[in-house]
Amino acid sequence: MAQKLCVVNQKGGVSKSTVVLCLGTGLADRGKKVLLADLDAQGSLGISLGCDYPEKLPVTMAEIFQMMKQAPDSPDAVRGILSHSEHLHYIAANRKMVFVEQELSQTEGGERFLKRFLALVENAYDYILLDCPPALGMVTVNALAAADQVLIPTQAEYLAAKGLEQLLQTIVRIRRKVNPDLGILGILPSMVNPKTRDSRKVLQLLQDTYGNSIGILPCQIPYSVRAKELSSGAKSIYELDRNGKVAAAYRQLVDIVLKATGPDREADTEGGAI
Repeated sequence: MAQKLCVVNQKGGVSKSTVVLCLGTGLADRGKKVLLADLDAQGSLGISLGCDYPEKLPVTMAEIFQMMKQAPDSPDAVRGILSHSEHLHYIAANRKMVFVEQELSQTEGGERFLKRFLALVENAYDYILLDCPPALGMVTVNALAAADQVLIPTQAEYLAAKGLEQLLQTIVRIRRKVNPDLGILGILPSMVNPKTRDSRKVLQLLQDTYGNSIGILPCQIPYSVRAKELSSGAKSIYELDRNGKVAAAYRQLVDIVLKATGPDREADTEGGAI
């Protein structure tokens, strides 16, 4: 059964899709069978994986949500799974996810639709990574309700760090009402430039505020112009800049995920007492 990891932050521009892409690729390179699910109406993850026209796909994440509402056991839902490589599959999203958000908020039990779908496919994968939209709406609630653990990327800037409070409150509510076993893998600093005073101050703020309760992952993702080339879908970060600092940081993240979710993982994976 797959380990389901939700990559979430209600703030945009904190590298959620890039983290999902690089972590998923890294896990696949280690021989793990990985499914990446794009839950964002912008469709960035699917586009980065080579799906240039997600609007033209017959089955995307929006259709899967609709199927889970009408027929939870529908075999047609798996038609939305596309193959990027032998070990890496993905589900694309497009603008129709905006309407999914609206419909879920008006549907009783709508917070469990994604969990229903993942139950149909999770035995085929080692890892399922969920790329959440930059909001704490019902789509993100679905991801938190379905996940085993949460990974929280946050940009090394003051407003991004302060915005974590609302997200952590949402995680507490999800644990109490929907998913009591939801753990927190940790906070992942992204787009870090250690040469700037602002980055250093934010990293210290994160450590002081959440270091003991949740945990700050040691693999800070550096700011890199080369990383922006990932959106072309042509190569992974491990091919674009194999010996670079960004690739090294993501390899470290892969190691952390494998250790935290493997057979030797520690019993307490909740990442603190929030």
